[in-house]
Amino acid sequence: LMTKQKRSVVVFFQNNARLKDFTSSSFYHKLGRQKKLLTEDMPKSDKDFVISKAATAGQVTLSTAIFGRGTDFFCKDETVQKNGGVHVIQTFLSDEESEEIQIQGRTSRQGKKGSYQMILLNSDLEEQFGLAKDWKDNNAKKDWYDCLSNAREKHRDAVCEKIEANLAIATEKDCNTHRYFDALLARDKNAASNIFSDI
Repeated sequence: LMTKQKRSVVVFFQNNARLKDFTSSSFYHKLGRQKKLLTEDMPKSDKDFVISKAATAGQVTLSTAIFGRGTDFFCKDETVQKNGGVHVIQTFLSDEESEEIQIQGRTSRQGKKGSYQMILLNSDLEEQFGLAKDWKDNNAKKDWYDCLSNAREKHRDAVCEKIEANLAIATEKDCNTHRYFDALLARDKNAASNIFSDI
């Protein structure tokens, strides 16, 4: 729809695997001929070419999330500007809100027009963030983004708790390792043997 309106579209996928899944699907072939891929493993000259063409009328650029930070899809095409600017689609919920803000920032660059939307798979939200399949049915549309934000925050808290627990275990093992070597240096075989069993 956006390309028919003579706008350009940049679609961000979470990683290469997700982008590859999409390019293997029937939806990819329905995008027409004016589509380009933008991935980390491309030569620099090819990346620069795709980025320079991304904001031209009718162009669809499929990219990995890494290009959502700092890449300048600057629009010089007056046709695109006249029709609403570059439209950015994010196909995943970012673990960090800062990444989402960066991806949003790939449109409306330097005072230009543009728009942004997220198109998410319920299966991803269920698997990665613990949202029930019917979460949208149980919430008013105006509250959907708050639900996503809350799920992201709970997920981040769980990840932080796991990191802290792993750090505590690693710290204890490190202390025991130091005690073990101290016992060895002191030639205390019994103490060294007992400590070794705790490592």
